Amino acid sequence: MSLRFHADLRLLLKILTLFLFIVVAIVPLLCILSSDFSLELIPTFLDERLLFIFLRTILLGVSTVAMSLLIGVPLAFLLEYTVLPFRSFLEKVYILPLLIPPYISAIAWLEFLGKKGDITNLNLPLDIYNLPSAIVILSLSFFPIVTLLTSFALKNIDSRLEDAARLLYPQKEVIRRITLPLIMPHIIISSVFVFVFSISELGVPALLMVNVFTPEIFAQFSAFFDTSKAVTLSLPLIILIFIIILLNRSFLGGKSFITISSFSKRKKSIELSRTQSLVALSFASLILVLSVGIPISVLLIESRLQFSIALSEAYTPLLNTIKMASMGATLMVAIGFFLAYFYRSRFDPIILFPIAIPSMMAGIGLIKFFNIEFLSFIYNSFLIVIVGYATRFLPFVTKTLHPFFEQIHPSIEESALLSGASFWRILHRILFPLMKPGIISAWIVGFILSVHELSTTILVSPAGLQTLPIRIYSLMHYGAPEMVSSLSLILIAVIIAPVILFLLIKKSLFRAVTA
Repeated sequence: MSLRFHADLRLLLKILTLFLFIVVAIVPLLCILSSDFSLELIPTFLDERLLFIFLRTILLGVSTVAMSLLIGVPLAFLLEYTVLPFRSFLEKVYILPLLIPPYISAIAWLEFLGKKGDITNLNLPLDIYNLPSAIVILSLSFFPIVTLLTSFALKNIDSRLEDAARLLYPQKEVIRRITLPLIMPHIIISSVFVFVFSISELGVPALLMVNVFTPEIFAQFSAFFDTSKAVTLSLPLIILIFIIILLNRSFLGGKSFITISSFSKRKKSIELSRTQSLVALSFASLILVLSVGIPISVLLIESRLQFSIALSEAYTPLLNTIKMASMGATLMVAIGFFLAYFYRSRFDPIILFPIAIPSMMAGIGLIKFFNIEFLSFIYNSFLIVIVGYATRFLPFVTKTLHPFFEQIHPSIEESALLSGASFWRILHRILFPLMKPGIISAWIVGFILSVHELSTTILVSPAGLQTLPIRIYSLMHYGAPEMVSSLSLILIAVIIAPVILFLLIKKSLFRAVTA
């Protein structure tokens, strides 16, 4: 009786998890596609202007991916395979560019190079209002995604495979024949994430006046109030991203996303000469200076340290941001935990489907779905912003939890079931403790992405509700550089704080789990 009850409870929770995921992340997106898509507008894609914008959008995404790979993969190899000077320091700070929202970096570079696009102090013409500038800024913001996933893959490769190969081949051949094929799934999925984030970004193209599809869709909806055209314009991007997701799934096939090694920690296998160490350290330092050093320094100088004034004027948006990002991250972890537990990788295309929807479309879909009397309590309150975070970022939180579940052997849970443990007892005594690092990591991912978010939030926020990114974006257009810079630094501090806390407790946390 008890076993039957817990089996039914498990099934109910499984169904409820899938239902919540569909309601939060699938139905609003399907709603907008089914209600506002117009076949009559398809010929507009043949318009030379729109075709040019579409191709430029693809070029933005592909170029950002290429540049992120050129930075991120070598940096991961330097950190994991070489005895690089200051390596322990670099391992901690290379994640910082990801914590600075891209539009904040764009604001800093505009301040540094001058609002007119030239280095005013040196009187050298350098037009930064163009596509290459957007590619560089986005790449400097997103390359840590590549570095992070590649480093994670390199850490978990069974080192004995490489050691055996070194008996027959030189190091370059070992990397080409053994290492790269093993970490390729991680490199590919990181490329997908970078591509999606790049073409969904609103702030950077808008600030640099680069006309790609995201600002175009935003203009059609907010300026011309043409929802049908906005949705129709997004269709090529949706199809493109979903094809990429399916191809990624096809490439991975039945292979495990994580290569688990139960052996001792790898020894750094590549010895660098003094010249090579200097070149490698210069490369890593240059990337950090461009992605973190210059933006933060410019913001500090431009802010004139007016943090108290900025806090007093933007206190409510700051609290709104922290509160809603925390609630959004908690909601995403609650759904993502059971989604990853019950369904693992079986429904990857469905779980990743929201990624295929541009951020502007996610906002329009939420408005269409929740703007009804029955759901007005969500639509007219801060809850719509929290749901918006979940709609956009639940797949990322779920994929963050997947690797941690992969490292829990099924025999552990099977042994508990044979001992008569209930489902809730297994969750409480086994899964939650073992998954604690994964839960905290996923929560931080959800929190950071939510605090970053601008594109969807700017559409769905009810009247009178403002987050700090929206406040910064609004002030940017009113010419308040001191306030913009001060609030940007405050936003960065809010993002970095939980990461620093996690790094401080990480060692004791993982030690407690493995004990």
